[in-house]
Amino acid sequence: MKIVIAGASRAGSLLAEMLNKGNDVTVIDYDKQALDNLTSKVDVGVRLGNAQDPSTLQEVVSKGCDLFISTLGDDRANLIASSCAKNFGAVNVVALVSDVVYIDNAFLYENIFGIDYFLSPDQLTATDIASFSESPGLLVSEEYGNDRIQFYELRVWNRFKENGKTLKEVMEVIKEKVVIGYIKSGKQVDIPTGEAKIKYGDILGIFGRRDGMARAVKIFTGDWEKKKRVVILGGTQISVQIVRALKDKVSVIKLFEKDEERAEELSEILSKYKVDIVNDDPLSNRSQLIAIKDFDVFIAPTHDDERNVVAASLAKDIGIPYVVSVIYNKQFGEIVDRFGIDFSVIPYNSFVNKVLRIVYQNTVKHLLNIRGIEIAEFQITNAFKFLNCPLKEIRNDIASVVAGIIRDEQPIIPIGDDVIKKNDRVVIVAKADKFDEVSKLFR
Repeated sequence: MKIVIAGASRAGSLLAEMLNKGNDVTVIDYDKQALDNLTSKVDVGVRLGNAQDPSTLQEVVSKGCDLFISTLGDDRANLIASSCAKNFGAVNVVALVSDVVYIDNAFLYENIFGIDYFLSPDQLTATDIASFSESPGLLVSEEYGNDRIQFYELRVWNRFKENGKTLKEVMEVIKEKVVIGYIKSGKQVDIPTGEAKIKYGDILGIFGRRDGMARAVKIFTGDWEKKKRVVILGGTQISVQIVRALKDKVSVIKLFEKDEERAEELSEILSKYKVDIVNDDPLSNRSQLIAIKDFDVFIAPTHDDERNVVAASLAKDIGIPYVVSVIYNKQFGEIVDRFGIDFSVIPYNSFVNKVLRIVYQNTVKHLLNIRGIEIAEFQITNAFKFLNCPLKEIRNDIASVVAGIIRDEQPIIPIGDDVIKKNDRVVIVAKADKFDEVSKLFR
């Protein structure tokens, strides 16, 4: 696939790194240093120039462009670049936007500008956080195999009754057909065997039929039925989106904003939502902090990573069970587990994962890259050399976990005696450094 990315920004560079394998990627930017930094890390084509300049865009896009993604510095620039690229022949175009008006009116703007996808990192981040707040312990939720196979990434809660038992022993308790695709314990992420032990705080990637997941999830993360009481620190755009996404899904939302003018503005913006806006800073006013100790979820989505982590850590210390932090610096995000943070989101990662789904939606489906794990869906042909072999006999040969099989449009959550047949679609879980090898095998 020929992909053109406008902007070697954080989002643009991250996309280039993720998409360069198996695709012809070109990045346009007027900053030579930014392009040099990018090409020192990844083998992509570059074009020095202004991505809003029609002549530059026409030159690059006219050579063939299946997907154009604009990640420039502001909404206006992204709209101009994306709309021009569409007119010059780009098959699909994606514009990164921040103003919620484009998300709320995407259908109208798609027709006006010819842009196929308006994606907001803030809105995608807010959606992820809202999902977690409604169902704490659930970190990621996806559906694969044309929505027939459910995937959850979840954190094992501190009341997990089978703590320290092996995966084989835990599966006997669950008594449902589910597949544990990976386990993150501390810094280590592994494709597990039956002897792997599951402990408090571990993160699991779990696959199953939707109707068979409830018992497994309840065992690992507890009961989600109670509506949660939620605290939000700071009145950022992400905060606004979280409130909107949580409408009627939680019992109480309390939002702290220390700037008086912004607090008043938020009162107008969120006037139709049930939210208590407090013009104060709970980090400076301990009485406010103590007043929220009985809440269920604390969310810190300010633009200051350090403030978010400190606030979330303090919230954990006073007894709030689940804490969430937005992180902008990828390196900073790698250490948040040390602070007891239950869920952290890097906004541009949410954006990149959404773009990945767009890129691979009509090909071999590269579904998700998460924690050094790749999840993908493959169509099986006669070329697959392990046709009709029991999975338990080929596990080591395929260097991956078969998390689901779609056969005649029916989902199968496999066990060791199941086999892969011609024309099956299979959902595969593999370590990222083994994915190319696994991909060749299943293709």
